[in-house]
Amino acid sequence: MASEDEPRNVRDILVEMKDASEFALSLAYASLMYQDRELAEEVLGLESELDELRYNLFKTTIVAGRSPKEAEELAALLDIGIAVDEISDAMADLVRLVLKGYPVHPALSWMLYTAEEIIGLVRIEEASPLISMRGEDLYDPANMAGCEVLAVKKKGRWIFDVPPDLELEVGDLLLLEGTKDSIETARALARGENSKPVVPEKPLEKVDEASKEIAERLNSMKSLSELAIYLAYASILYNNPAMASEVSRLEDELDELEDELFAKVITDLLPSSRPEEVIPLIRAASASERLGDAASRMALIVERGVPAHPVLEIVVEESEDTVVRVALREDSEAVGWKIGDLDLEEKTGMWILAIKRGVRWIYAPKDEEILREGDILILTGPKEGVEDAIKVLGGELLED
Repeated sequence: MASEDEPRNVRDILVEMKDASEFALSLAYASLMYQDRELAEEVLGLESELDELRYNLFKTTIVAGRSPKEAEELAALLDIGIAVDEISDAMADLVRLVLKGYPVHPALSWMLYTAEEIIGLVRIEEASPLISMRGEDLYDPANMAGCEVLAVKKKGRWIFDVPPDLELEVGDLLLLEGTKDSIETARALARGENSKPVVPEKPLEKVDEASKEIAERLNSMKSLSELAIYLAYASILYNNPAMASEVSRLEDELDELEDELFAKVITDLLPSSRPEEVIPLIRAASASERLGDAASRMALIVERGVPAHPVLEIVVEESEDTVVRVALREDSEAVGWKIGDLDLEEKTGMWILAIKRGVRWIYAPKDEEILREGDILILTGPKEGVEDAIKVLGGELLED
């Protein structure tokens, strides 16, 4: 018989799945761009972790189902598990390119070079001044050369929410997000070479326009797939049809971007590029599209409105939050402003989840991001904050 706290465990499983999925996505693209085998191995480890979480989800579902009616209601949990399996498989397929030694096409290099922020993996070595630094100090970017600490790996286990009393030790791994220069400076600190200057990399040379356009589309697909996964989990955890509906829109856009990228690769790259250079580009685009399909599968649970079994009812929280799209025009008050200077969340409760800028998507934009004419913003937050947010932004609400 299932224990009384088992339904709550389902929520814990889903939250862990969400965190691990997003983490695997970030690591997979970073490993591909850096050709970093260690990052690739971490993704395969996360794939195993997600497989175990999926198994636990299925086990809980089977135990909870006691009748045909309950079986139908619990099918939603099985759909989530299948979708998560597709996410982890897509990321694992991507990083196996690194482990097999496929070369990096200039389009991927350009994608890395033009990214405002990147992810880096840093190991603490014996001479590092970071040894014994406590968890409560890790969240201050000033202590990490301006980088944000996303996670710490200690004794083979990733820690997402670093406790204040954690102390860094030799061999610990830090997953950092920041500019290329700040990542390299943090890496020097981790080695104990903080006195050595970091020489910025020179701009890439001889990158043709076709490769740049492909890089732009790859970057958009990466951001779009991250956004779709986030919204899919959120739509389930908060039982929000608006978020689920947005996932379907994003999945359609991912399909279009994939078609555009394939056409560009075939017409502009294949005549002059080696096949082994082009394969990672194709795989990266296909992985993003597969993520969109998986996100759509999860969101469809909410869109269908299937009655929730008590196990799932505890997972979802009836929420007043919503998702809207707002377009910025030439005369919009927010054009030219940094996001952080708008105080949007403080004034309205709404916050900017993503920005669509031409063919490019910016997922989870930073406070320093400057809004531009033509930007389409995806906002999330309480329904009562929508009208005030539109006033602050001076934008136009886009209806379905």
